[in-house]
Amino acid sequence: MGNGTLMNKIRHLDNVTARWIMKHFYLLFFQIVLFIIFLFWFVNMFGVIDVATDSSNNLTEKALAAQSVNTTIIVFLLLLNSFWMLYMFSYVQRIFGILKDLNFNVNRLRFDNRKK
Repeated sequence: MGNGTLMNKIRHLDNVTARWIMKHFYLLFFQIVLFIIFLFWFVNMFGVIDVATDSSNNLTEKALAAQSVNTTIIVFLLLLNSFWMLYMFSYVQRIFGILKDLNFNVNRLRFDNRKK
């Protein structure tokens, strides 16, 4: 086994291992964290809406209830944006992995053709 072949196999194993760690650990970690934040917000939102519907005729209470509902809508949109960004990050990582595999295979073929 030549030195170049061994190094190509080591690079390939390193690439596969790094891709597995990036794909399964970080993305799942961030998805779990975002899901916990979303659940906390979702439960809290029911309390805010309940307070908004039970407000009395006081103008200040109605204004504060409307403001809190508007704030929950903004938080909901930010959470959806975070999920979308995580999806796009995953997609970019997938494309990067495919391009890296293509580069590895093309370089290996180029190296094999140069040896002949």
